Order: sequence, then C-alpha cells, then structure tokens
Amino acid sequence: MSYSLNTIRKKAYDINHQVEKGLVHYRDVVDYDQNGKRHTGYMVMNLENGFYVPGCYDENSDHLWDLKDVIEFLQEQYEARGLKW
Repeated sequence: MSYSLNTIRKKAYDINHQVEKGLVHYRDVVDYDQNGKRHTGYMVMNLENGFYVPGCYDENSDHLWDLKDVIEFLQEQYEARGLKW
C-alpha cells in the first residue's frame, strides 16, 4: 500500500517525529547519478530530543532513506507504542 508524503508526515508528527525530504549529500556535496540527476532522500527527526534517527544519515551522508524506509520505521514506532498504523 502506498501513502502520500502528506499522510506519512502527519503520521510521523502524531508520534512526535518529523519527516524531511531533501537532496542526498556526500559530505557537503550533492550526490548525482550517472545521468547527472540529483538523488533525493528522507530523514526523520525525533521531535522529543531534536536528533535525527540513526540510519537515515551516517558520518558522511544524509537523506539516505527512501519512503519505504521511512514507512517501515514509523510502523515500528507505532507498534512499539501500541498504536494502530
């Protein structure tokens, strides 16, 4: 089942998380594919502590998740809280 980005953002916000869409960066440089097209990705911030969720970034890159990764993470968070997705 697919969800709109607005729906995903609302579901994230309902459990104190924020979904951010942006360009994938390697260090401070935008990442491009072989055709010169920029890669987009997602990061999720925990609004309770102000930190990004591990996995959506690493020591060199950011916006590493795709929407599938975001949805899987949020579903796990809903389950851990005993909430229905």
